[in-house]
Amino acid sequence: MFDSTHILYMVISGIVSVLLWWGIFLCCKTEKRKLGALKFFALITVIIHYSSLWVYFLKDGSVLVENSMLFPLYPCNICMWLLLITAFVKKRDHVAYKFLSEFTFWAGCVCGFIGILLNEHYAMMPSLLDYHVLKGLLSHSTMIVGCALLAVLGIVKIRVRNVLSVALGLLLFVVDGTLMNALYAACELPPCNSMYLLGSPFENLPWLTTSVIGLIALATTFVITLIYEQLFVPKDERWYALLKRKLGKTN
Repeated sequence: MFDSTHILYMVISGIVSVLLWWGIFLCCKTEKRKLGALKFFALITVIIHYSSLWVYFLKDGSVLVENSMLFPLYPCNICMWLLLITAFVKKRDHVAYKFLSEFTFWAGCVCGFIGILLNEHYAMMPSLLDYHVLKGLLSHSTMIVGCALLAVLGIVKIRVRNVLSVALGLLLFVVDGTLMNALYAACELPPCNSMYLLGSPFENLPWLTTSVIGLIALATTFVITLIYEQLFVPKDERWYALLKRKLGKTN
Protein backbone atom coordinates (compact mmCIF):
# COMPACT_ATOMS: atom_id res chain seq x y z
CA MET A 1 0.00 0.00 0.00
CA PHE A 2 1.14 3.56 -0.79
CA ASP A 3 3.62 2.29 -3.36
CA SER A 4 4.15 4.14 -6.66
CA THR A 5 1.26 2.30 -8.37
CA HIS A 6 -1.18 3.09 -5.57
CA ILE A 7 -0.17 6.74 -5.43
CA LEU A 8 -0.31 7.05 -9.23
CA TYR A 9 -3.83 5.56 -9.24
CA MET A 10 -5.01 8.07 -6.62
CA VAL A 11 -3.50 10.99 -8.53
CA ILE A 12 -5.01 9.90 -11.87
CA SER A 13 -8.36 9.13 -10.22
CA GLY A 14 -8.41 12.58 -8.63
CA ILE A 15 -7.58 14.37 -11.87
CA VAL A 16 -10.13 12.39 -13.90
CA SER A 17 -12.80 13.01 -11.24
CA VAL A 18 -12.24 16.78 -11.33
CA LEU A 19 -12.37 16.80 -15.14
CA LEU A 20 -15.60 14.79 -15.07
CA TRP A 21 -17.23 17.15 -12.56
CA TRP A 22 -16.16 20.16 -14.59
CA GLY A 23 -17.35 18.65 -17.86
CA ILE A 24 -20.70 17.54 -16.45
CA PHE A 25 -21.24 20.92 -14.79
CA LEU A 26 -20.67 22.70 -18.10
CA CYS A 27 -22.54 20.27 -20.35
CA CYS A 28 -25.47 19.16 -18.21
CA LYS A 29 -27.60 22.30 -18.05
CA THR A 30 -31.01 20.64 -18.10
CA GLU A 31 -32.52 18.67 -15.23
CA LYS A 32 -32.77 15.60 -17.45
CA ARG A 33 -29.06 15.64 -18.28
CA LYS A 34 -28.07 16.25 -14.67
CA LEU A 35 -30.07 13.29 -13.46
CA GLY A 36 -28.80 11.22 -16.37
CA ALA A 37 -25.20 11.79 -15.30
CA LEU A 38 -26.06 10.99 -11.68
CA LYS A 39 -27.89 7.80 -12.66
CA PHE A 40 -25.01 6.70 -14.87
CA PHE A 41 -22.43 6.88 -12.08
CA ALA A 42 -24.80 5.28 -9.58
CA LEU A 43 -25.42 2.35 -11.92
CA ILE A 44 -21.81 1.96 -13.06
CA THR A 45 -20.68 1.82 -9.43
CA VAL A 46 -22.96 -1.13 -8.71
CA ILE A 47 -22.03 -2.85 -11.98
CA ILE A 48 -18.29 -2.54 -11.33
CA HIS A 49 -18.75 -3.75 -7.75
CA TYR A 50 -20.37 -6.99 -8.95
CA SER A 51 -18.42 -7.33 -12.21
CA SER A 52 -15.83 -9.67 -10.71
CA LEU A 53 -18.55 -12.33 -10.41
CA TRP A 54 -18.92 -12.49 -14.18
CA VAL A 55 -15.23 -12.00 -14.90
CA TYR A 56 -14.04 -14.84 -12.68
CA PHE A 57 -16.92 -17.15 -13.55
CA LEU A 58 -16.25 -16.80 -17.26
CA LYS A 59 -12.53 -17.25 -16.61
CA ASP A 60 -12.57 -20.15 -14.13
CA GLY A 61 -16.08 -21.62 -14.39
CA SER A 62 -16.76 -20.82 -10.74
CA VAL A 63 -16.52 -17.83 -8.46
CA LEU A 64 -16.21 -17.09 -4.75
CA VAL A 65 -18.89 -14.65 -3.61
CA GLU A 66 -17.82 -12.21 -0.92
CA ASN A 67 -20.16 -11.57 1.99
CA SER A 68 -20.19 -7.84 1.16
CA MET A 69 -21.81 -8.73 -2.16
CA LEU A 70 -24.69 -10.41 -0.36
CA PHE A 71 -25.24 -8.12 2.61
CA PRO A 72 -24.69 -4.41 3.41
CA LEU A 73 -21.93 -5.01 5.93
CA TYR A 74 -19.74 -1.95 5.55
CA PRO A 75 -20.23 1.80 5.07
CA CYS A 76 -19.19 1.74 1.40
CA ASN A 77 -21.82 -0.95 0.70
CA ILE A 78 -24.59 1.23 2.09
CA CYS A 79 -23.30 4.38 0.39
CA MET A 80 -23.32 2.59 -2.96
CA TRP A 81 -26.99 1.64 -2.59
CA LEU A 82 -27.93 5.06 -1.17
CA LEU A 83 -26.40 6.69 -4.23
CA LEU A 84 -28.49 4.44 -6.46
CA ILE A 85 -31.66 5.26 -4.52
CA THR A 86 -30.86 8.98 -4.49
CA ALA A 87 -30.29 8.99 -8.24
CA PHE A 88 -33.56 7.26 -9.14
CA VAL A 89 -36.00 8.75 -6.63
CA LYS A 90 -38.50 10.89 -8.54
CA LYS A 91 -40.00 12.94 -5.68
CA ARG A 92 -36.99 14.99 -4.64
CA ASP A 93 -38.89 17.77 -2.89
CA HIS A 94 -39.64 15.61 0.16
CA VAL A 95 -37.74 16.33 3.38
CA ALA A 96 -36.66 12.66 3.59
CA TYR A 97 -34.90 13.01 0.23
CA LYS A 98 -33.10 16.07 1.53
CA PHE A 99 -31.68 14.11 4.46
CA LEU A 100 -30.89 11.13 2.24
CA SER A 101 -29.08 13.11 -0.46
CA GLU A 102 -27.07 15.17 2.05
CA PHE A 103 -25.88 12.10 3.92
CA THR A 104 -25.12 10.27 0.68
CA PHE A 105 -22.97 13.19 -0.45
CA TRP A 106 -20.89 13.37 2.72
CA ALA A 107 -20.67 9.68 3.56
CA GLY A 108 -20.17 8.57 -0.03
CA CYS A 109 -17.29 10.98 -0.66
CA VAL A 110 -15.55 10.21 2.65
CA CYS A 111 -16.07 6.43 2.53
CA GLY A 112 -15.05 6.31 -1.12
CA PHE A 113 -11.86 8.24 -0.40
CA ILE A 114 -10.97 6.02 2.56
CA GLY A 115 -11.82 2.94 0.47
CA ILE A 116 -9.19 3.99 -2.07
CA LEU A 117 -6.63 5.30 0.41
CA LEU A 118 -6.78 2.27 2.75
CA ASN A 119 -7.96 -0.43 0.37
CA GLU A 120 -7.66 -3.82 2.07
CA HIS A 121 -7.59 -5.78 -1.19
CA TYR A 122 -4.73 -3.67 -2.56
CA ALA A 123 -2.85 -4.12 0.72
CA MET A 124 -3.08 -7.91 0.30
CA MET A 125 -2.40 -7.89 -3.46
CA PRO A 126 -0.63 -4.65 -4.47
CA SER A 127 -1.23 -4.93 -8.20
CA LEU A 128 -3.75 -3.40 -10.57
CA LEU A 129 -3.35 -6.45 -12.81
CA ASP A 130 -5.54 -8.36 -10.35
CA TYR A 131 -9.09 -7.60 -11.49
CA HIS A 132 -10.55 -7.96 -8.00
CA VAL A 133 -8.23 -5.24 -6.74
CA LEU A 134 -8.77 -3.03 -9.78
CA LYS A 135 -12.56 -3.18 -9.67
CA GLY A 136 -12.50 -2.42 -5.94
CA LEU A 137 -10.59 0.80 -6.56
CA LEU A 138 -12.62 1.74 -9.64
CA SER A 139 -15.97 1.27 -7.90
CA HIS A 140 -14.86 3.58 -5.10
CA SER A 141 -13.71 6.16 -7.65
CA THR A 142 -17.03 6.12 -9.53
CA MET A 143 -18.91 6.29 -6.23
CA ILE A 144 -16.99 9.42 -5.26
CA VAL A 145 -17.79 11.00 -8.64
CA GLY A 146 -21.48 10.15 -8.28
CA CYS A 147 -21.82 11.29 -4.66
CA ALA A 148 -19.94 14.54 -5.30
CA LEU A 149 -22.23 15.23 -8.26
CA LEU A 150 -25.04 15.74 -5.76
CA ALA A 151 -23.31 18.96 -4.72
CA VAL A 152 -21.79 19.83 -8.09
CA LEU A 153 -25.22 19.76 -9.73
CA GLY A 154 -26.88 21.70 -6.92
CA ILE A 155 -29.01 18.85 -5.59
CA VAL A 156 -27.26 19.16 -2.22
CA LYS A 157 -26.39 22.54 -0.71
CA ILE A 158 -23.43 22.55 1.64
CA ARG A 159 -24.76 24.02 4.85
CA VAL A 160 -24.26 23.57 8.60
CA ARG A 161 -27.64 21.84 8.74
CA ASN A 162 -26.00 18.93 6.88
CA VAL A 163 -24.75 17.83 10.30
CA LEU A 164 -28.26 16.63 11.15
CA SER A 165 -28.40 14.52 7.98
CA VAL A 166 -25.01 13.02 8.79
CA ALA A 167 -26.17 12.20 12.32
CA LEU A 168 -29.29 10.45 11.02
CA GLY A 169 -27.23 8.59 8.44
CA LEU A 170 -24.77 7.41 11.06
CA LEU A 171 -27.74 6.10 13.05
CA LEU A 172 -28.72 4.12 9.93
CA PHE A 173 -25.20 2.64 9.89
CA VAL A 174 -25.58 1.56 13.53
CA VAL A 175 -29.00 -0.03 12.92
CA ASP A 176 -27.73 -1.86 9.86
CA GLY A 177 -24.59 -3.06 11.63
CA THR A 178 -26.59 -4.28 14.62
CA LEU A 179 -28.97 -6.26 12.39
CA MET A 180 -26.15 -7.78 10.30
CA ASN A 181 -24.12 -8.78 13.36
CA ALA A 182 -27.24 -10.29 14.94
CA LEU A 183 -28.01 -12.21 11.75
CA TYR A 184 -24.51 -13.70 11.66
CA ALA A 185 -24.75 -14.61 15.34
CA ALA A 186 -28.19 -16.21 14.88
CA CYS A 187 -26.85 -18.31 12.01
CA GLU A 188 -23.77 -19.24 14.07
CA LEU A 189 -21.40 -17.70 11.54
CA PRO A 190 -18.05 -16.12 12.42
CA PRO A 191 -18.52 -12.44 13.42
CA CYS A 192 -18.51 -10.10 10.44
CA ASN A 193 -17.96 -6.90 12.47
CA SER A 194 -20.56 -5.10 10.39
CA MET A 195 -20.17 -1.31 10.49
CA TYR A 196 -17.22 -2.03 12.82
CA LEU A 197 -19.53 -2.19 15.82
CA LEU A 198 -17.59 -5.14 17.28
CA GLY A 199 -14.18 -3.53 17.02
CA SER A 200 -12.03 -0.92 15.37
CA PRO A 201 -11.40 -1.31 11.61
CA PHE A 202 -7.70 -0.77 12.40
CA GLU A 203 -6.02 -3.37 14.59
CA ASN A 204 -3.26 -0.97 15.62
CA LEU A 205 -5.82 1.66 16.66
CA PRO A 206 -8.18 -0.17 19.05
CA TRP A 207 -9.39 3.14 20.50
CA LEU A 208 -10.81 4.18 17.12
CA THR A 209 -14.25 2.69 17.76
CA THR A 210 -17.46 3.37 15.87
CA SER A 211 -18.50 5.93 18.48
CA VAL A 212 -15.23 7.83 18.15
CA ILE A 213 -15.40 7.72 14.34
CA GLY A 214 -18.98 9.00 14.47
CA LEU A 215 -18.06 11.94 16.72
CA ILE A 216 -15.11 12.79 14.47
CA ALA A 217 -17.41 12.66 11.42
CA LEU A 218 -19.95 15.01 13.00
CA ALA A 219 -17.30 17.44 14.21
CA THR A 220 -15.55 17.44 10.83
CA THR A 221 -18.80 18.01 8.96
CA PHE A 222 -19.66 20.92 11.25
CA VAL A 223 -16.26 22.58 10.85
CA ILE A 224 -16.20 22.20 7.05
CA THR A 225 -19.75 23.45 6.57
CA LEU A 226 -19.19 26.30 9.03
CA ILE A 227 -16.14 27.49 7.09
CA TYR A 228 -17.99 27.05 3.79
CA GLU A 229 -20.90 29.20 4.97
CA GLN A 230 -18.54 31.92 6.20
CA LEU A 231 -16.80 32.04 2.84
CA PHE A 232 -19.56 31.47 0.29
CA VAL A 233 -23.00 31.95 1.85
CA PRO A 234 -24.64 35.37 2.39
CA LYS A 235 -24.93 36.39 6.04
CA ASP A 236 -28.73 36.25 6.08
CA GLU A 237 -28.64 32.64 4.85
CA ARG A 238 -26.11 31.31 7.34
CA TRP A 239 -27.12 28.85 10.05
CA TYR A 240 -27.19 31.32 12.91
CA ALA A 241 -29.31 33.81 10.91
CA LEU A 242 -31.80 31.10 10.03
CA LEU A 243 -31.88 29.89 13.63
CA LYS A 244 -32.43 33.45 14.88
CA ARG A 245 -35.37 33.97 12.50
CA LYS A 246 -36.87 30.63 13.45
CA LEU A 247 -36.61 31.40 17.17
CA GLY A 248 -38.10 34.83 16.52
CA LYS A 249 -41.13 33.31 14.80
CA THR A 250 -41.52 30.83 17.65
CA ASN A 251 -41.58 33.60 20.23
